[in-house]
Amino acid sequence: MKIPALFFLFALWTSAASAQLDQILAPLPDTPAPTAPDQAAAPGGGADFTSVATVSAPAAKSVRNLTGDDLLNEIRKQLSAYFGLKGDLKLSFVRDWNPVPLSGKDFELTLTDYPADGITNAFMVSFKIESAGIEVGEWQIGLRAQLWQSVWVTQSSLDRGQALDRSMLNSQKIDVLRERQTLLSDDTDPDGYDVTQEIGPGVPISKQDVIERPVIHKGDVVDVVANEGLLDIRMKALALEDGSVNALIKMRNLDSSKEFNAQILNENEVRVHF
Repeated sequence: MKIPALFFLFALWTSAASAQLDQILAPLPDTPAPTAPDQAAAPGGGADFTSVATVSAPAAKSVRNLTGDDLLNEIRKQLSAYFGLKGDLKLSFVRDWNPVPLSGKDFELTLTDYPADGITNAFMVSFKIESAGIEVGEWQIGLRAQLWQSVWVTQSSLDRGQALDRSMLNSQKIDVLRERQTLLSDDTDPDGYDVTQEIGPGVPISKQDVIERPVIHKGDVVDVVANEGLLDIRMKALALEDGSVNALIKMRNLDSSKEFNAQILNENEVRVHF
């Protein structure tokens, strides 16, 4: 009875071991392969792995915007220097300026075309802009301008032939671009001028309204100075014209009656240039 029992137990263990072995050796179920989360699909439906490694160069970041005030300020400085303007130049756009992004904190503006007629109350300019070594672009824009200068203005009416005096005038700032004639700036000494035509009160004085007061008059006999190297010649001559300081007037030699031009130095002397 003991032998059959042992045989039965051995058969049972063998059957269990075989079942575990079959379970271990059974084929694994099919599972889909994992897909990379950033993998891009190719036009044909498969995965394009080369697109994962391709990196585009980043665009330059905008550091600041070029505003209209920045632009006008730079144009104003360059126009003032180029034309040698005196006074306060004010500029505005004919059309609104849209801010332009710059890749650097600073910018360089180059005027490529100046107004042919100079600074008037409306004109065009052309320019280009660079920032951080990169050319931003080129533009042509219309501008309006005002040029405020301090000029002499009459306090009361002035008559033709009247000698100007500082006490008769006031200094006043005026937009000279609105005036058709060149005005007499207040850095000019008015005491050396005479009025050539009647001027009303409160009127800006133009250079056409006055004439420099003559220091030598027609018929005056004055000294003539002539220098050439070490040679210094002096003689007397007759003035044939009126003239102010630095003006060229016609003179006549008292001995030879020969006529010549000379530059007025003061009320007593003229100089001949060889």
